[in-house]
This record gives sequence, C-alpha cells and structure tokens, in this order.
Amino acid sequence: MDVMSCFGRSCDEHFRHYINPDEAKRAKQRDKEVTRILKDHHKQELKKLKILLLGTGESGKSTITKQMKIIHINGFDMQEKIEKIADIKRNIKESIVVLVLAMQQLGISLCSKESYTSLEFMLKEAGNPMIQHTKEFATHVRQLWSDPGVQECFSRSHEFQLIDCAQYFLDKVEEVYNDDYVPSDQDILRCRVVTTAIQNIEFNVPDGGNQVRFSVFDVGGQQGERKKWIQVFDSVAVILFMVDCGSFDTTLREDPTKNRLLEALEIFEQVWKNRFLRNVSVLLFLNKIDVLAEKVAKGRCIAELVKKYPHIFPDFDSFTASNNEKNEFLDSFSTTEEKEKKKKGRSNSRPDLHPDVVKTAVYIKHLFMKIVKGEINLQHRSTKQDKEWHTHHSCEYYYTCAVDTNNIQRVLNGCRTLIIRKHLERFGII
Repeated sequence: MDVMSCFGRSCDEHFRHYINPDEAKRAKQRDKEVTRILKDHHKQELKKLKILLLGTGESGKSTITKQMKIIHINGFDMQEKIEKIADIKRNIKESIVVLVLAMQQLGISLCSKESYTSLEFMLKEAGNPMIQHTKEFATHVRQLWSDPGVQECFSRSHEFQLIDCAQYFLDKVEEVYNDDYVPSDQDILRCRVVTTAIQNIEFNVPDGGNQVRFSVFDVGGQQGERKKWIQVFDSVAVILFMVDCGSFDTTLREDPTKNRLLEALEIFEQVWKNRFLRNVSVLLFLNKIDVLAEKVAKGRCIAELVKKYPHIFPDFDSFTASNNEKNEFLDSFSTTEEKEKKKKGRSNSRPDLHPDVVKTAVYIKHLFMKIVKGEINLQHRSTKQDKEWHTHHSCEYYYTCAVDTNNIQRVLNGCRTLIIRKHLERFGII
C-alpha cells in the first residue's frame, strides 16, 4: 500500500471532519456575489464616457471642471461657496504680495505716504498664514491697490508671475470682506487653486432620450504633475486639451526660462503622438480669449515671441485670417440674437473686439493644427509613425473663455455628439 496515499486520504478525512458544509456553501455564494458585483461594476465603467483634461499649468482645466459642475450638477451649494472664501482671500493675499515685491524688482515707487505704511504692514505680515482673514489686511490691500505705483506695476505683470484673477479679486476687496459675503458662481470660477492631485467628477447628460454618463478627470498641468497623466490614459473616450491663448508673453511658474505657449505646443505634440493615445481623439480648447483681449488692449503682441523663436513661429505680421476663420471665431462668442442678425445678412463684426484678438487666436490655432497635420516637429526626434498612424483619431478645435458659462455651455453641447460617437467607435458599435 502507498504510504503517502494513505497519509493523503487520512488528511482529507481529517479536514472534512472540521469543515462545515453550510459554511462552505455560504463562502461559494459570497464568491459568486462578489464576482457578479465586479462584472456589473466593469459593465457600468464601460458605459461611462471618460474625458481627460490635459494642458499646461493655469490653462483653465479646473475652471472647465467647475463649469461642468455648474452646467450639469446644479452648481455649488451654500457650504461649498462658504468654503471657497478662504481660497479667494488667499488669492488676494498672493496677488498683492507679488505686486509689492515685483515693484522693488522693477524699480517702481509708491505714490503716497499711506501706501508706504501699508507696504510695511504687508511685508511684515507676508508670512502670516491667517493675516488675510482680518479687516486690517483688507484696508491695507485697498490702499495699495489704489496707488498709481501698484497700478503701473500691474500693467507690467507679464514680466513676473501673477495669477489671472488678481485684478478681478483686488477690485472686489470691499465686497469680499463684508461679513455677509457669499461667493457667486463667477467668483468661484475665477478663484485659483493649484491642482496637485487627480480630480474626478461624474454627471449625466440627456441624449436621444437616454442618460449618458460622463466621467471627467482633471490632472495638474505643472511639470511635476505630468508623470501622473499616464495613470488615467486607460479607456479614455476623448482628450480635452486646454491652451491659454494669453500665455504668449509669459513663462512657466515652475520654470521661468520656458515660454508658456511654446510649452503648450510641445506638450500637445507629445499627447498627439503618444502611442497609448493613438486611437483617442482630441478636443482642442483655445482658451482664455478674455485674457488675450486684455493683453492686446495693453499693447502686448505675439510678434515679440515670433522674434524670439523665428524657427518655430511663422511671421505674425504677414499672417492673415480668412473671412471664414474670423466668422468662426466670432460665432463662438455670439449670442442667439447676434447669430440671427447674421442669418439676415447683417454684420457679424464685434466693434468692441480688437482685430488683433481674432488674428492672434486664429494664428495660435494654425500653430496647433500644423502639429496635427505633421507639418512641424518641435521635439526634433525621429518617430516611427507611418501615414496611417493618425487614422483612428482626430482633432477638433474650439475657441473658449473658461469663465463665460454661456460660451462653455455652447461648446460642450457641440462636443457632446462627437464624444459619444468616439466612445461608440471604440467598442465597434458604429
């Protein structure tokens, strides 16, 4: 007789003696239930349309996420609004401290004795994390912001790092520091908070009598955050790539030697040519048209960047946008009434908009589409991409102003059909 066989049978009999058949049955049922739940979860995940927001830091990704919350998730409740007050006051403190420090670097002087008292207070309390919550702080901010010297410094803000919302909130200091202040949706949209983790929101959008589930991922755009991007590449329906059109005269916050617009072009090229995203289409949001308009009004021009990088940027002065391109831009910000006038043959011009705003926006669009068409290679690296490489994805562009809810709602409505179609194509349904 085989000793080991006997030993084995004895062991089996031994363990069977101690295993409760009912418990084994319940364990098997639990295993089936867990498997069913996981399968159902996987099916639900496949039904979601996953959108990934990419772009350089401060390009407007988080603002677009807020707009989606306003448009599709009934906005912000009172608790969320109250919690934002601290961030808004932090934006005010950062703005005024940056301005007074920049004045010293640029050799600009204050114009009143009272302002020097406020400057002394601000420099002394700059490291106090709670000072921005006091009324005394608000009084000194108002004094400094009204000083012509600070205004002169602000007019040169392209020479240093200043958040876009600086003027917006410094103009509202008195309102923000009222005891009954509650931020509006526009205040929350303007509020700047650095994204240092992957943010995710989900919402349903009605389409053809059905509810389509969107899952949107917003990741940080600073150089140190981009290593996290690959974590959310899987199962992406489309990429929404944000570009700050007003960034042509500024540098990266994390790298003062690198121009922001040039960085955006290089990152876009990497995304467009990434092998993991070969079948993922891109929605290019040419964003911050409001910031672009403000800079053009101050006399800033992208031609200065062209002179610095003539091997990358074509001549701006000789560039001409076609009438169709001009109308396309203007339609992005036209109201229904204005579009009706256009249909009746009336002018589609915007006398309040400087012609160079339209020209610059279209020029920047051309730069990105050159990458899409393979006409430029910023990385100067040979790539093993045949002519069929980009067959299964496309790039559509839109002119946007992230703080303009009407504009963003029109753009998102226009994108919806494309996003759903790309999602269905991925699973071979159409």
